[in-house]
Amino acid sequence: MEESKFFKLVWRFNGLIISIAGILAIIVLLFVSYKLIKDATRERTVNNIVNVAEDTEVKENWTLGSIYSVQGTSVLKAPLQSDQSYSRSYYSKSSTSTRNYLYINTQTYDKYWLFDHTNYLIEKSENIRKGDYSSKAPVIATMFHLVKLDSNTDNHLTVSDHITIAFAKPNGTGYLEVLSGVEKFNSSELISDNEFLMIYQKNGSLYSAVINLQDFSLIEDASLPAVGENK
Repeated sequence: MEESKFFKLVWRFNGLIISIAGILAIIVLLFVSYKLIKDATRERTVNNIVNVAEDTEVKENWTLGSIYSVQGTSVLKAPLQSDQSYSRSYYSKSSTSTRNYLYINTQTYDKYWLFDHTNYLIEKSENIRKGDYSSKAPVIATMFHLVKLDSNTDNHLTVSDHITIAFAKPNGTGYLEVLSGVEKFNSSELISDNEFLMIYQKNGSLYSAVINLQDFSLIEDASLPAVGENK
């Protein structure tokens, strides 16, 4: 009799443990499901993407970014950024990108834009000067990496599309596009006071180009030799 009571207690205890374990498993499952659903339906934020799909309703907000001085000039510069929000079947997406630049001359108080439109994605803006990124040398010119066309037809302007390389004077004037259809921009280097070397890829081949930074003319633009190919 005592043994029977003992086994009943054991069974009850085991049943209680199993019930508690089952409840905990259900709680964990519900929590994991909640996190997965929340992650799947949350707003996703990305950078350097412009949605150009005609069948998607896009809400676009515009903001002027932080203003900063262009070293060696009397000019201030600020990016114009767009924040696009659009919905998919089960989530919303927000993308921020630079679309233009505002210039302010602190001596003449003139104010002007780099472009008279906001059609492009400005993937990169780089001030060219002697020294490294921390140099205090005056800016010689500004190089822009632009995405102008949806070359891969995915309804977005992104760094995956072909880019156009353009230059402007430090104050934003004299804008000129020098290379187009660039698949990948590899590297660049200031090789003299007025000459700028770029290595890039186009049509599956590597090229080198040298730009005159005074008038942005192409001094050289030629394919690089294949390995083992010498002149």
